[in-house]
Amino acid sequence: MQGQNSVSDGLNAGIKKLKRVLLGSEDIISVIKEDHKPLKELIAIMKDDDKKFSERKNAFQEFAPLLMTHAKAEEKSLYTFMKTNAQLNEQALEGDTEHGIADQLCEEIKRVTGEDEISAKIKVLAELVEHHIEEEENDIFPQVEKQVSEEKLLALTKVYVSIQEQIIADGQDDSPAENTLGKN
Repeated sequence: MQGQNSVSDGLNAGIKKLKRVLLGSEDIISVIKEDHKPLKELIAIMKDDDKKFSERKNAFQEFAPLLMTHAKAEEKSLYTFMKTNAQLNEQALEGDTEHGIADQLCEEIKRVTGEDEISAKIKVLAELVEHHIEEEENDIFPQVEKQVSEEKLLALTKVYVSIQEQIIADGQDDSPAENTLGKN
């Protein structure tokens, strides 16, 4: 881990996000974009061949639970809703697939022991998630914003944050049982 500062900084950011959500001032797109920021910072470290292996592995160890918390909440809130819209369904299914591949890579990285293999998988994971984030922010989110009402986007935010809270409360250490997420 990067140290106590990154953990407390993340916790403080989460509390601020929750307050904005509870006040109804942030829609799911802006919350997800905010969640992308620390992921992007860690991706830069994970992809940087000039960084020591230990730095890239530490970045991954911080990245994996953040990614899982973000991805599972996104799948069970935004993607689930997008699947009900014929014009957004395929993009939701593509996002689910990319999330599944990222989850699989995270699990593989945790199991392998060779430094070169770990390093290679970390880099591929970083590139995959970077591409996914860019596609969401540049292509998918603008379409969602055009087709989905502001009220629905605000309601989806509460679902998203609720699922994240549940995952965090469960310890963030592994992919949660998907059939239990979002059941409040």
